[in-house]
Order: sequence, then structure tokens, then C-alpha cells
Amino acid sequence: MTTNGFPNQSPWNATPPGSNSGSSTGRTRHSHKEKTYNVNFSAKGPGDSAGGSSGGGDGGASAADRHQGDRLIHAIERIEFRSDKDILALAKAINHLGRELYLILGMRAEELNGVLSQYRGKWYTFGTQSRIKARLVSAHLKVSAEAAKALGVGALKMAHAFDRHFVKPEQEAKQQRNGKKARPTFTIGED
Repeated sequence: MTTNGFPNQSPWNATPPGSNSGSSTGRTRHSHKEKTYNVNFSAKGPGDSAGGSSGGGDGGASAADRHQGDRLIHAIERIEFRSDKDILALAKAINHLGRELYLILGMRAEELNGVLSQYRGKWYTFGTQSRIKARLVSAHLKVSAEAAKALGVGALKMAHAFDRHFVKPEQEAKQQRNGKKARPTFTIGED
């Protein structure tokens, strides 16, 4: 990508890559509005990813880097239930996915709110408040973010319920069979 005729230079940094001037020669960032475009410079197509590559060396982001949610979902799908550790791993993976979605959706809701609150309507809207409308629109995305947070919390509750209903009774039965006392519980008024 070239900006100002020089590769990999910011628009406000006008010094060419070969020049040895230590001081900035004075171009500042321009203030006029421009459209920004998201461009993928990867040579690979959407189906050409080399499975499991970390994107190290080619300079572009690999498919795994661009879609972290896909990696997390794939990790959840790969878990096979063979022991209690697999159920706990599933709960941790779902919790991680829920936290990531919560953060991403929360940030996108704030970004959406910022973009829509700057919108100036047509003359026939008669001065309606775009900030109020922007908050109403972005609130729906914030609700989705809270639902993603609840997804993660629900997974942890599932792991705790599994521990309470399956693991603890199994451990207590094993301790009683071996002649050891079960772990003391909290009691009031009993000696």
C-alpha cells in the first residue's frame, strides 16, 4: 500500500524511506474528510488457507487471525466427552468465546453509537436528535453483548452444576468406601 507515493508511510509522515533527516519536515495530518476502505492484501482466497498456519512470515493476516471466533467455535466443536476434564474444558472454551463476543459487541456498539450520533439528517427531519436515535439503535447491539456475556456465565454455571451433581457425590462415595470421613459441612447448633 502506498500513501503519499511512499510505501508503508502514514499520510502525515512525508519523509521518504531513504532520506536521513532526523527531524520532521513539517507536514501535519490533514483535516478534510475522506472515505476509508478496508482492503485485504493477502494473496490467498477465502478457501485457500493452509490449515493451522499462524500467519508468520507472509506479512498479511491469516484466516485464523482474522476470525478468532471461528477458532474458538472450532475448539468447542472438537471436544469429545471422555472424562470430567473434557466437560470442564468445554465450559472454559464457551466462557472464553462468550467473553470475547461480549468485548467485541460492546466495542462495536460504542462505535456504532459514535458514527450514528454524528449523522446530520436531511432538512425535512426538522432537527430530530441523532444522538438519541443513535443510543436507541446501539442499545440493541449492547443487549446482544450482554447475551454473549450470559453465554459465558451459563457455561460456568453448567460446569459448577456438573461438579455438584456428578463429581462431588462420586468423590464422597469413594471416601466413604475407603473409610475416610466426608469433608465436614457447615452446621449450626449441632455438636
